[in-house]
Amino acid sequence: MKRSQDITDAVGQTFSIRVNGETVPAIAGESVLSTLLASNIRALSKNDYGRLASAYCGMGVCHCCTLEINGRHKQRACQVAVQPDMDVRTEANIVVESKDLESSTVEQGETHV
Repeated sequence: MKRSQDITDAVGQTFSIRVNGETVPAIAGESVLSTLLASNIRALSKNDYGRLASAYCGMGVCHCCTLEINGRHKQRACQVAVQPDMDVRTEANIVVESKDLESSTVEQGETHV
């Protein structure tokens, strides 16, 4: 298996994960972040203000690589090991999405009690 951004040949058990509905090759033992970067996926998350971010530190300190992983929001891609059939959604942020839902509901004239 050769991914577009691998520097050396990938060694180890290979499998696929889903990223935004697309199949992406992964290698056992690597982090979700490593898998995404090896496949040239760089736009990772939206912060709570809706601004796009990518990985900064790569070791769990900065919180810039938080994603939705297997339905769980704000998971650090650099701290989670890939698993077969994992489902990853980039650019997801429950805070931003709830604000967007709230705005569209208000625009449609619905009120919350």
